[in-house]
Amino acid sequence: MTDKPSVTERYITADGAADVITAAGWVAQRHEIALMLWGVMYQGKTGQKHRLAELLGDYLNRAMDRDRRLKGDAWKIAREMLAWHCEGVCTACDGRGYEVIKGTPSLSDRLCSHCHGSGKRPYPRDAAHVWMEAELHRMSSIAASEVMKRLASSMVF
Repeated sequence: MTDKPSVTERYITADGAADVITAAGWVAQRHEIALMLWGVMYQGKTGQKHRLAELLGDYLNRAMDRDRRLKGDAWKIAREMLAWHCEGVCTACDGRGYEVIKGTPSLSDRLCSHCHGSGKRPYPRDAAHVWMEAELHRMSSIAASEVMKRLASSMVF
């Protein structure tokens, strides 16, 4: 048996905001856009949304130069997809992914026919929109995993 604390124990014993801020600083050095997205999504930094959309538009524009399948106004697509990523909840199921049983607050066992269980409203399925959706998902994953890795490794036991 090992005496090394588990990841869960490390999070429970974290010193709080200072550890998270330190971890976020380390991530920012390598993943500026990913960290900004994380801040907008999970820290309420909505004031950064316009700057983030601008950076995402620049990022998509560079991708369009490399891949001719990606077409459209890069900044408009970036704004649309950022809004979808942040607030794109399916209105039919309120983001729950399942149909609501009429006249009750209960959910059925059938997937929502509008979002097909994703909980998100549909968006245009052209190549640039699909590419941006994948990048937003990737950036969210990068920021979350980097912050958690740094937070876990910075804890002293």
